[in-house]
Amino acid sequence: MSLEDGGTDMDPGKRDIMDATHSALKKHGYGDLTIQDIADEFEHSKSLLYYHYEGRDELLVDFLEYILGEFLGNLPDEGDSPREELDALVDILLPTTVDEKPYRLMLAMFELRMNAPHDEAVREQYITVEMALRDTLEDILQRGIDANEFVDVETRIEAESLLSLLIGTRARRLTVYDPDQSIETLKAAIDAHIDRLSTAESDRNH
Repeated sequence: MSLEDGGTDMDPGKRDIMDATHSALKKHGYGDLTIQDIADEFEHSKSLLYYHYEGRDELLVDFLEYILGEFLGNLPDEGDSPREELDALVDILLPTTVDEKPYRLMLAMFELRMNAPHDEAVREQYITVEMALRDTLEDILQRGIDANEFVDVETRIEAESLLSLLIGTRARRLTVYDPDQSIETLKAAIDAHIDRLSTAESDRNH
């Protein structure tokens, strides 16, 4: 299974395990999650979990690949204007408020990310998803330049800058904000950064 597949080529039994893991993480979070918590959400025998996985951490590496693949599959499609695509991507990464269970999943993914320096499999998956996000940002920026929606910039450098800004803001969202606490001020700062790339904003300033 590749990240871009989003699990479409996954064995149905393993997909059921991923769905059970998804439900368990939303209920229990990462730190307290046990194989039994996943088994409680699983419609089949617990022995099937151990047939595929030796333990929780091995299972979670597969789940990370699965959930990141789904994330990549839900990135904005071409069709809207490049600026609207960029705004939609910001909203996907940084919802203004989050319900408790989706927040638990987001936090679990963040906690897994913290394992990346110590777990090569986790690190490789985050490298893959960051490269895909960077390429998506670069493509949006280039199409925006071609459509005269964005000022002419070095797209690879600007994509790296935006990626770091988005990932850093998401980390702040997960570590210092409550799930239902609005992050409008954080998003306003990102919007101001994007406005500086906008030709419409540039025209207004002149």
